[in-house]
Amino acid sequence: MYTQARMKTSVAALNTPPPAGRQSAATARAVFVIGAGRSGTSTLTRALGALGVDLGNKFKRATRKNPTGFFEDADLLAISKAVRNRLGVRADSLRLIAPEELLGPHMDDLRRRVVKVIRRRFDTSPIWGFKYGRTLRILPFWEPVLSELEIEPSFVIALRNPLSVARSRARLDPRRGLQAASDLEWLISIVPYLRRTRPHRLVVVDYDDLMDAPVSQLSRLADELDLPDAATTPAQIEDFATRFLDAGLRHTRYDETELAENEAVNPIVRAGYRLLRQVSRGMISSRDEAFWQQWAGIEQGVQDLAPILQLIDLRESERRGAMTSLIGPFQAWSLLKPRLKNL
Repeated sequence: MYTQARMKTSVAALNTPPPAGRQSAATARAVFVIGAGRSGTSTLTRALGALGVDLGNKFKRATRKNPTGFFEDADLLAISKAVRNRLGVRADSLRLIAPEELLGPHMDDLRRRVVKVIRRRFDTSPIWGFKYGRTLRILPFWEPVLSELEIEPSFVIALRNPLSVARSRARLDPRRGLQAASDLEWLISIVPYLRRTRPHRLVVVDYDDLMDAPVSQLSRLADELDLPDAATTPAQIEDFATRFLDAGLRHTRYDETELAENEAVNPIVRAGYRLLRQVSRGMISSRDEAFWQQWAGIEQGVQDLAPILQLIDLRESERRGAMTSLIGPFQAWSLLKPRLKNL
C-alpha cells in the first residue's frame, strides 16, 4: 500500500540535491531520450541514430500507433516496464514514486538483467542510446547500473506543445487525450527526478523545430551532446532529413498564443513547457542556476498535486476493477450460450 508517509518521501525527492557527477571516471556514454508520449521521442531517437549513436539492433516493432518505428531496444524496454509493474504502476499511472521503491534487493534481479543486456549489446559502443519516455520516473533504478558499468549518462528531452500532445494522444485513446488527463501525464513524464540529471548533459529539442529545420537541430544536438564528428556522415543526416522525416508525421501544430489562450491547459504544464522551450531555443541553459531556480516552481506545483495524483490512480484502479467484474459474467455467458444451443 502506498502510504501517506511514502508519498511525502517521493515528493520531497523532487528537490533532493543531485548525486555528484562522475563524468571524468566514465568509460562509456549513454544517451537517454525522455519525454511525454506523443512528443516525438521516436523521431528524436532516430535522429540520434543518424548522428552515429548506437541504438542497438533489436527494436520494438512498429505499430499503428507509430508506423515509422519506435527505435527503442526491446529488452531494455521490457525491463523498464518490469520495474514499473513490480511497483504496481500502470502505463498511465500518475502517482509519484519514492526513490526507495526503486532501490534495494527487490530490484536486484532486474538490475542484473539490465547490466547483462548492456554488456551484450553495447559493450563495444563508446556512445549508445535508449528511448523510454518515462525513464525519469524510474531514474533511481538506473543510477546504480550506470555507476557499476562506469557509464556517463546524457539526457535529451523531446518537447512538444501540450496542445499537440493531447490531440495526438486523443487519436489513439480519447480518455487519455483529454487535455486535463494528457497534461498530468506530461507532468509525471518530465518533472520527477529531472533535477537528478543536473550533473550531466541535458538537451531539449522541440518537435516542431526538428520538423522545420532538421539539419540545424541535428547540428545543435550533436554539439550539445559533444558527439564525435567521425560518428556520422552527411549522407546519414541527409537520409534522416529528406527520407525519414515526412510532413505527414505531424498532424497538428499550435503556437504560443494558442497555448496561452487555451484555459484547459494545466498552468503548471504551460509554465514547464515554456521554460523548457527557452532551453531548446538557447535562451537559457540547463547548466545555469537560474534555470533550476525557475524549475523549482514547477517541482512545487507537482508536489502540491501529489495527493490528487494518488487519488486519481486509486479511482482508476477501482474503475478497472469494476469493469473486470462487469465483463466477467458477459464473457461467461458468451462461452456458455453456444453450448446451450446444442442441448
